[in-house]
Amino acid sequence: MSADERPSEVYAFRPDFTWSNVEVRRYKPEAGDWEGIMRQVITGWGHETQFQVRYFEISPGGHSSLEKHEHAHVVICVRGQGDAVVGAEQVCLRPFDVLYLKPWEPHQFVNRSDAPFGFLCIVNSERDRPQSLDAEEIAAVKAGPAGTIARMEAPQLKRLESEQ
Repeated sequence: MSADERPSEVYAFRPDFTWSNVEVRRYKPEAGDWEGIMRQVITGWGHETQFQVRYFEISPGGHSSLEKHEHAHVVICVRGQGDAVVGAEQVCLRPFDVLYLKPWEPHQFVNRSDAPFGFLCIVNSERDRPQSLDAEEIAAVKAGPAGTIARMEAPQLKRLESEQ
């Protein structure tokens, strides 16, 4: 069925912060510099929209990857609270706070609380892939207020190093 043949749909919200007929997936298919995060693409796959509405939830102690990309996105906190690394700055997000992330802005989401941190993320349907920061960008993050919360090492590497 093509997008122009697809009917309008309702994705019912559930108390556990999932939506009907929406698959809960890993944050990214490959292992990397992230931990304790899952995603749901609520709408935008196979629809006529030029955007996607996604929900991310970070477990206590978890974080997204520290990355940058060409596309902008909008983040709306809807569950708990968490921190965002935005360039070298640290921003605390609480329910219904809205964060606009401009293109190429280094960013990361971190949950330092003891409850889930969930947010909606609106992005273009067609977009570039995230990129790692270069050494100069990492140094800038470390030197700023965000340096105290940013997670810059892959958990898998830490475990392997501790086993040696």
